[in-house]
Amino acid sequence: MNLAHPLATTHNGQAETSIADTANADKSAKPLRIAVLLGDAVNLSPHSVQVLGTFTERERVQICAADANQSTVHGPTAHEPKVHEPSVNEQSSLTALLGQATTAIEQGKLVELKFNDGNLPQSLYLLDGLRAAKLRLHAHAFIAGFAAGNEVTGIANAAVENAATVANAALAAAKRSPAQTVQHQTVANTLNEAFVALRQGVTALAARTQAPLKGTTDIKQTNDTNQQTGYWFSGQHQARVLCLNLVAKTSHQADESRNLNQSLVLTQGTQLAAPKALVDENRLFVPISGDSINELKAKLFQLLSSLDIGALDTSFASHQLAFWFERYDANAPLALVLMAASSDDLKLEAKAMLTALESDAIRHHGQHFKTPAGSCFTAKPLGDAGLTFVYPGVGTVYANMFNNLHEYFPALYHQLEREGDLSAMLQSPQIYAADVKTAAGMSLSQQAISGVGASYLFTKLLTQVFNIKPKMALGYSMGEAAMWASLDVWQTPHAMINATENSDIFNHAISGELTAVRRAWQLADNEAIVWNSFVVRADSHEIKALLPEFPRAYLAITQGDTCVIAGCEASCKALLATLGKRGIAANRVTAMHTAPAMLVHGQVQDFYTQALKPEALKPKAQDLPIRFISAAQTAPVIVDSHSIGRAIADTFCSPLDFSALIQNATEQGARLFVEVGADRQTSTLIDKISHAHASQSTANAATAAIACNAKGADAIISLLKCLAQLISHRVPLSLAPLIQPLSANAAPLSSAVSPKGEPL
Repeated sequence: MNLAHPLATTHNGQAETSIADTANADKSAKPLRIAVLLGDAVNLSPHSVQVLGTFTERERVQICAADANQSTVHGPTAHEPKVHEPSVNEQSSLTALLGQATTAIEQGKLVELKFNDGNLPQSLYLLDGLRAAKLRLHAHAFIAGFAAGNEVTGIANAAVENAATVANAALAAAKRSPAQTVQHQTVANTLNEAFVALRQGVTALAARTQAPLKGTTDIKQTNDTNQQTGYWFSGQHQARVLCLNLVAKTSHQADESRNLNQSLVLTQGTQLAAPKALVDENRLFVPISGDSINELKAKLFQLLSSLDIGALDTSFASHQLAFWFERYDANAPLALVLMAASSDDLKLEAKAMLTALESDAIRHHGQHFKTPAGSCFTAKPLGDAGLTFVYPGVGTVYANMFNNLHEYFPALYHQLEREGDLSAMLQSPQIYAADVKTAAGMSLSQQAISGVGASYLFTKLLTQVFNIKPKMALGYSMGEAAMWASLDVWQTPHAMINATENSDIFNHAISGELTAVRRAWQLADNEAIVWNSFVVRADSHEIKALLPEFPRAYLAITQGDTCVIAGCEASCKALLATLGKRGIAANRVTAMHTAPAMLVHGQVQDFYTQALKPEALKPKAQDLPIRFISAAQTAPVIVDSHSIGRAIADTFCSPLDFSALIQNATEQGARLFVEVGADRQTSTLIDKISHAHASQSTANAATAAIACNAKGADAIISLLKCLAQLISHRVPLSLAPLIQPLSANAAPLSSAVSPKGEPL
């Protein structure tokens, strides 16, 4: 079979003449805009499938799999006819074929390209971009321009110069500048390889993922931002642009000195790639509900029997998991969750759970059972009456934090992108830099912005995707600001990003050169300040008794069985020596929660006195207002601009007693604390504080602290562990994001927030 045959035209199922080998010479008179859709059941919406099926005129191209040794002919086997696989140079290059396709598209036809990625058949649908818009087809990407050119090898810098010339020609045709473009270069010696690279580029744009393509030899991003894998950040309302540079290295004797460079410019479409499944055969999550422990045991035995019958391959896993999700009763008084990475591990988790259900401590005394894999159960669920979101403070963000989360929640990221500058919100140039050390060198203002951004993201994930509704909220230190920004109280929370970046408070007064400290200590301009803070395991009363001897050392934070002292490094070390304790240096320059910070109290209050959303002032009748608890007062904060600004300033500038804050929240009804943000700064502290408080009196109610993220752990596993514990405590939440990929042959389109149009 000749693999380079011209496009075979069909009209109402009947063959017609082939289209021209080259595109019309005048096609460049108008901007090129070819809509590209990924041709698979997972990524095509039902609407797209329906509309594409209405095309009566189609051009279909079948491109055979790439020949591994680049030879033009390979010998047939007994079961295989002789197959001719041309190199790109030899016959039809990708750009030449796209030129032909453009002619067909201009005639109003739908072009389908069929090729192979490994042994998997793939396809792309191409049609006119304007027609796609009229048909309300959301494209995964658009082809905006392409160019090709030969290079002569053996001449110094000729290859580089030729590749750059071809890329610039494609960008010029697309009317895009190199400064706004990500460029990928890869070797594609066959037409099939070129189409595989094209599909990967389209997929990257649809998934908003900046990652190397298979076979990539060089990755270059000309605007020098975010040269790493993970989420592909872009400016707000700015479309992502990919220049795909393909190099064909021929082995033909006649062409040994010549290679072909091809460049395609792709821009993002309005269709998002389908989300990855949260639950699959390698990440098992089995919720089991019941009216009694004995009923739970019976269902565990049933699960074990089914696992003994069948091997947990992909289809069996989908069937089994879907079965248990369907049987799960959200209103049952008890529930357990099993988590495992394989069927064998799932059996072990189920057996461990059966043993736990026989334990007197768990069965009768309400002790919570949890395995390292995430399986959990409690016989005395706390429910959601005391569900409290806890917002961590500065210093919790870390390099590459949850950098694959967008692959599972693309619609959420799309929504956040439309609402504000997502890159600035997470401080992506620092957090997702190629050098992981960059994140460690972030300024206080950058850490503050990124920390609030992480909390904002996880708040939207928990409340909008999983429909979890907190009854109360509190924050650790600057976590109070994150609380108000994340829970739909402030009218323009994104405006705080630029304000914080340029704030004298964060950059100079209580960090940086510490101008507030210089004023408080009455230092001359040439007198240096060597500031540090130390975490020490000590009673706060011991430290307070020594503070008069060390006027430049401060008790900044009290948190369970540890405290944080801050101030002049020499004074802090002398205090620790007198105390007879060893401290762990934080090596962070911030005077928050110390006496000098009181000098900027008014500025902090003004900074955080923000306009509020109308719905925050007057919630709907069916919505119970969240109670916001501040470290600065015992009563919940009144939801008005002045009260919020003052509460934040009081917390910011005064010593923080986190132990007292948690005790106060518990007395107000907080029971289940969910840490919402990067890492797990507060969860361990809350557990220690709650256990110490409970030991003082048997009348104190049980509490639990759960984190939704953990540094060093897989972000999805951490999230699932959090959800599992909430289920075991019978907190109402939506299982739809877990169920949908199991209840159909294809993953659902990520359209919780449907794109309305291509960004400018």
